[in-house]
Amino acid sequence: MQLSQDKPRIVFLLSSASLLILAIFSVGYNHPDEHFQILEFAALKLQLTKPENLPWEFHNMMRPTLQPAIVVLVHKIFALFGCTSPFAITVFLRILTGALSFVSMRMIYRHYSKEFADPLLQKYFLFLSFLLWFALYNNVRYCSETWSALFFIIGFSYLYCLSRKPLKADFLITGLLLGLSFVFRYQAGFFIAGFLAWFAIVRKERLIHLVYMIAGILLIVIAGIITDRWFYGEWVLTTWNYFQQNIVADKLSGFGILPWYFYFVDIFGRAMPPFSLVFMLSFLLFFIFRPKDLLTWTLLPFILIHFAIGHKESRFFFPLIGFIPVILIKSIELVRDKWYPALFGNKLFRFFVKFFAISNMMLIVITFFNPADSLVRLYQVIYTKYNYPVTLYYLAEDPYHRALKVYYYKRDNLILKKASSAVQLNADSITKFLVASKTGNKTLDSIHNKRLIWSSHPEWIKLFDFYNWVERTPFWNVYEVDRLKNSGSKD
Repeated sequence: MQLSQDKPRIVFLLSSASLLILAIFSVGYNHPDEHFQILEFAALKLQLTKPENLPWEFHNMMRPTLQPAIVVLVHKIFALFGCTSPFAITVFLRILTGALSFVSMRMIYRHYSKEFADPLLQKYFLFLSFLLWFALYNNVRYCSETWSALFFIIGFSYLYCLSRKPLKADFLITGLLLGLSFVFRYQAGFFIAGFLAWFAIVRKERLIHLVYMIAGILLIVIAGIITDRWFYGEWVLTTWNYFQQNIVADKLSGFGILPWYFYFVDIFGRAMPPFSLVFMLSFLLFFIFRPKDLLTWTLLPFILIHFAIGHKESRFFFPLIGFIPVILIKSIELVRDKWYPALFGNKLFRFFVKFFAISNMMLIVITFFNPADSLVRLYQVIYTKYNYPVTLYYLAEDPYHRALKVYYYKRDNLILKKASSAVQLNADSITKFLVASKTGNKTLDSIHNKRLIWSSHPEWIKLFDFYNWVERTPFWNVYEVDRLKNSGSKD
């Protein structure tokens, strides 16, 4: 028994609609590298910033620049149609990421769906492949982890999705896709090494086919070197610089060393417990009982290397997300076939599945209304509303200083100044200026003629300000102060 044609189409539609909604509303970045290593790099070529404002990785010429180059290209294309807004362009980049991610989801689903004869497993696999909440969130991020992962998945699945016998050109295309994965994020090399080793040792693929795959990878690596030459202004091997700085010079350890079990604890908390425990156990089961499988050879080296490296971040495992549906369903099938044939009829199992499905759909809806970084909305309001010279005063914290200063979303005519007191602000002779502050700062109480133009929280939330929790929560507010208004006017 197979799934009806209508059911996959409905799931495809829900998935693509979710990706589009997230691409539009999930503004900002999940991790600073998503912004400062890509958008701020592109800002240099767009003449929005200067080299001294960029992170240390730029000065050590150790970051691949294909993604920043794509940003620059998109800016140039948009400029032909009169659009220079960085906010419209980043929405487009997220939509593009979502579209490519949907292609990768379709390909890996097509690759493995035919392996599941049980209609219930087919149903679970379809749901997980296209509607897993944290996969949808991650699949619109214009970051190196996501782009590397989606091109690897497309390359991983390409040969298996062909409706004919693969030609030599198909192995070359696979190599090109794997090469893109590597150039977007060098850690993908561990995926690629395992993938090629399986083809050579387990599958015993013809040597000429392996040569074509390696040739494809090398062609993209060369293209990446040319892109880096354009960006850095000299010939440079960023792959070596990345290894030399992070591993040989051990600068990676300067960002913190964590114990080997960090990933277990962190993923357990982030991926919706108790379901996160099931995700982790499924990988363990699969690797133990399917040692010769392509997935084991591909994923296990990547995982072990990251466990061995002292500096650990959960985002380093984001490239594994696209493989979770396959690993989980194959592990469920393994448990049923090996130990518990009546698994699908078990009431606890069925309750667990329903509870997960409901929780997962609720989390998808929550992510629709939860931007990755709410301050980008602040930048957008100021960028759009004030296309003339204006001064933004800030109290205590500069909203444009995150890990570093943000220039990509900032107009040249926006002047940032720190204010120490209301006296200083009231004494300012500027006709109109802006003030940014966090909730709880009483300095603004005595500022006249101010008007709230943006807040990181909606006004209605104050209706639920029990025990003054709103005042104790660090919400951002931006006010416009207009000296031309009557000095006796109220807020």
